[in-house]
Amino acid sequence: MKIIVIYVGVAGVRSEDIDSFVKTITGRIVPVTFEGEIITIPVQSQNTWIDCINPKYITDEALIKEHTDKMKKLQDELQNQLERLKEGRG
Repeated sequence: MKIIVIYVGVAGVRSEDIDSFVKTITGRIVPVTFEGEIITIPVQSQNTWIDCINPKYITDEALIKEHTDKMKKLQDELQNQLERLKEGRG
């Protein structure tokens, strides 16, 4: 499974516009045909960059579930951080 991490620079973006700004940038970067996990992280920077985590093919069902659970937990935490940025508590 391929994992792409997109760090979106949100410095200078109004806190109430961060969510839509991040979605717009991510939509421009990710190909429609991409198959894998995408993690989007807003950062207090003017720059946006992408990291690709070297894919590891997992076939064991327990490992797949563990990976999926960890990715969900990470996405929830990233959403919490986005909410903090919106509230100005970055």
